[in-house]
Amino acid sequence: MDYGRGEYVRLMADRDITIQHLVAKGYEFVTNAFRPAAAPKGVRAKDAEALTARLRQEGYQVEIASAYNETGDVLPSMVSIWRKRR
Repeated sequence: MDYGRGEYVRLMADRDITIQHLVAKGYEFVTNAFRPAAAPKGVRAKDAEALTARLRQEGYQVEIASAYNETGDVLPSMVSIWRKRR
């Protein structure tokens, strides 16, 4: 099931030329994650560096782009993580 994921990727691509290029090159959106040390204190959160390292170990090419919320506003403390098989 998509759960609106495709619509969200289209929204991000409409806002950001870098994301348009990633989609055109066959990259798949993985998730949004906090930049290093940007997660709120005391909250267990996804860390961009750990996620990208794990994806690379799994054999993916990984790219980072700006992150956006569901209404298209940029999330400055976060990045979006994209992957593609090597």
